[in-house]
Amino acid sequence: MKTLNLTLIIAAVFLLASCQKESDIPAELSAADKIATEGMEEAEHEALEHNEELAVCADSNNCTPSAIQTADSLFHYQSDMFDFHHANYSHNNLDDDHHHSAVSTHSHGNAEHAEEEEGADHGHSQESHYEMVELRAEHEQYHPN
Repeated sequence: MKTLNLTLIIAAVFLLASCQKESDIPAELSAADKIATEGMEEAEHEALEHNEELAVCADSNNCTPSAIQTADSLFHYQSDMFDFHHANYSHNNLDDDHHHSAVSTHSHGNAEHAEEEEGADHGHSQESHYEMVELRAEHEQYHPN
């Protein structure tokens, strides 16, 4: 009986410690995370625009090789900038809906990042990864040879 009570006490301590750890996550974005989030959003937006330029060129067959190369280079630059800003993002706030690690991802917080106003202070969501993966895949059909 004493062993059972001791086990329950230890389990309760671990449970309380883990709950406390979650509450230590900041509710607000740090200044660095705000910069990284804005950078990721801008890079995704710009990459989309340059990919659309390539789509117009492909559809119209009316672009010079130089214009195609410029749009392609700018797409890849913005795609790389998304990754750069993502690497500078801490994933350490309650609005963030995922964490990255070599082993797994850990989710918490609010994953509801539906239509938000431009410039809103919110965390980076898993959805932006999906959007960039889709955009990069779409880009492959327009990539110049």
